[in-house]
Amino acid sequence: MAKGHSYLWRQPGRRDEERKRFSDLMRKVEAVRIRYGMTKTELAAELGANVHGVRAWMTGRTIGRKETVAKLKDFLKRSV
Repeated sequence: MAKGHSYLWRQPGRRDEERKRFSDLMRKVEAVRIRYGMTKTELAAELGANVHGVRAWMTGRTIGRKETVAKLKDFLKRSV
């Protein structure tokens, strides 16, 4: 088990900006999905991702990695 001091080395709020950028990106993806009448399953298939992962990204429970962000940006470019 980790010692008590190991919990304190990270700066508080260090990932807040990253979460904000990802949620902004997901709002755009959600708008495109709704505009084209896609289901979350169809969106997941389009992105090559798991449906549960897409739902977690949309609710803000998790944020995507760099590869995921690249796929989402590519999806937005193709959709516009």
